[in-house]
Amino acid sequence: MSFFATTLAGSIARLRTSASIPTAAVDAVHRLPFHPVESFPHIAALGASWPAIRDEFLALRAPLLDIDRVDKTHADVFAEIERHVEGGGEFGWLQGWRENPHWVQYALLLNDEPLPFVVDLFPNTLRLLRRFSGIKVGGFSQLKPHGFLSTHRHPELAEEGLLQCHVTIDAPHERNYCYLNVGGEFRQHANGGTLVFDGSLDHFAVNASEASRTILYLEFDPVKAGGQPR
Repeated sequence: MSFFATTLAGSIARLRTSASIPTAAVDAVHRLPFHPVESFPHIAALGASWPAIRDEFLALRAPLLDIDRVDKTHADVFAEIERHVEGGGEFGWLQGWRENPHWVQYALLLNDEPLPFVVDLFPNTLRLLRRFSGIKVGGFSQLKPHGFLSTHRHPELAEEGLLQCHVTIDAPHERNYCYLNVGGEFRQHANGGTLVFDGSLDHFAVNASEASRTILYLEFDPVKAGGQPR
């Protein structure tokens, strides 16, 4: 088995194992939509380094793959990526929901381990991400102009005690109408801005601008990111 297959197979196995472990869910009444970034020093430091991440992202040239996330777990998606790359295919952007061509993702990290085929492309980004542990998944998420990501939630994040993070690395400089709404509260996606939120609550995103919006997306353990136990 190749290094790629060994690394990815191990990460997929850990994803499936962790998903099967029951943990106490946090009462929705007491869950905050957004959390202060300063409460998580490692996330704050990551956000402060957004220009270096943006530089590497802007150099990326990758195709859009015929792989989507519809009705699939992270483990399912990464297993499909493994089959594609091991079969000689080039890695690239993943479709989010097939019926929504405005939303695509580019995976970087799975269970703290960089995907082998992105290591040479994003050395600085991965160095920043590996300064702390507890990242379940990480990658770029892009919403095209006039795109809308409809309301959804990830209840498994509450069960696993994880939060989500968006670091905006490429948003319009003028007429920026890119927003995230979590639990009825709006925040703008603006270059250099970092948002930490509870993805187990209802949330949606909109880009009513004339240019794409790209974020670095993480699902992370808040304690390992420097926060206090919840």
